[in-house]
Amino acid sequence: MFKRFAIRKKMPGRAGFTLVEAMIIVVLVGVLVAMVGPPMYGYLQSQRLKTNTDRMVADLQFARSQAIARGSVLRIATTANGYTITDTGDGTILMQQTFDPGVQLGMVQQANFFPWGMAEDTDFNITNTKGTKQVQLLPTGIVEVTCP
Repeated sequence: MFKRFAIRKKMPGRAGFTLVEAMIIVVLVGVLVAMVGPPMYGYLQSQRLKTNTDRMVADLQFARSQAIARGSVLRIATTANGYTITDTGDGTILMQQTFDPGVQLGMVQQANFFPWGMAEDTDFNITNTKGTKQVQLLPTGIVEVTCP
């Protein structure tokens, strides 16, 4: 009346994946990496440009506030790979920044912040493979970012 069910034992040598199954997984992972890699690289480059631009804007605002607080002229002098903020009165270097790899300024230049809050009108072009952002230092001392 009742049937007995036989319990099947695992066959020896049948544990794990076969070579064909492992190769299919490797191919699928490779295809996914090939599809995701280039957009991810572009995203990282655009974020580097944005991060370095935001850092420079914050540092320029800091330089303006320090010029007012110290009552002296502060100078930002740029190189292709970064910039330095210096107090022209006593030569103190307040800040020195270097851009991330691949990010650079379009040209070497300098600008002054005055103790009354004004500044020299200057445009800084920050570039990398994803584009260019322009940081404008207005005569009023205000800093703006544009994408030319």
